[in-house]
Amino acid sequence: FLKYKATLAGIPVFEVDPKNTSIECSMCRHIDKKNRKTQSEFLCVNCGHAENADINASNNISSRGICQLPHCPLSC
Repeated sequence: FLKYKATLAGIPVFEVDPKNTSIECSMCRHIDKKNRKTQSEFLCVNCGHAENADINASNNISSRGICQLPHCPLSC
């Protein structure tokens, strides 16, 4: 349904692998189970980045979608 509605609106949809998005730091890309302190708290053990865990995970998913564009603006 999402793909259908997005296509009607002219919005591209990319499928991404959600694996580790909840334990990956959206700043330094470090993956560690210890990064996820609680259900809602994310604190990277590598760089110290702190953020709401859901926002951090959604940023990771967004980055993975952006990296599927022909000219990725990120260094993925």
